[in-house]
Amino acid sequence: MRGAQIPAGRITFHYRPELGAWRLRPAGRYKAWLREGLVLEGETSPIGHIAYTFVSLPEIQTLHERLLGAPTPTDVITLDYREAVGAPLLAEIFVCPIFVRASARVLRLSYGEELRRVLAHAILHLLGYRDDRPEARLRMRLAEERWLTLWKTPSRVSHETSRV
Repeated sequence: MRGAQIPAGRITFHYRPELGAWRLRPAGRYKAWLREGLVLEGETSPIGHIAYTFVSLPEIQTLHERLLGAPTPTDVITLDYREAVGAPLLAEIFVCPIFVRASARVLRLSYGEELRRVLAHAILHLLGYRDDRPEARLRMRLAEERWLTLWKTPSRVSHETSRV
């Protein structure tokens, strides 16, 4: 990753009113980490706009049914709006913090770690990772672990590249 350019473009976080005061903090660190993850994966497409929207349990369940035909809640839904391979990353990502918290309890993981895993998982889908077969799930899990390790590593982002 040394000498790699942190990708420019917009990463935004949006919050539905029903979440109350819940916010992803520190937002700037999360945005920088997501950019560093893209560099780690060797992604060459620039970021156009990646918009994360944090939603309630009923909303994620409705979206899951409407968009994917599954009438169950889920942790994250990634919608890739690019029209061509190599086009700037353009996506809308819906995350349900309540579902993530429940999953973290069941998996006996910290909430923060599980939330970061879900945020990375969404972008990994944009990069072509899949999780519909055992070997693909393993590849996805290994990538998620790399991203989690990146979170724990002190950032070497300079002030010129840390614009979020």
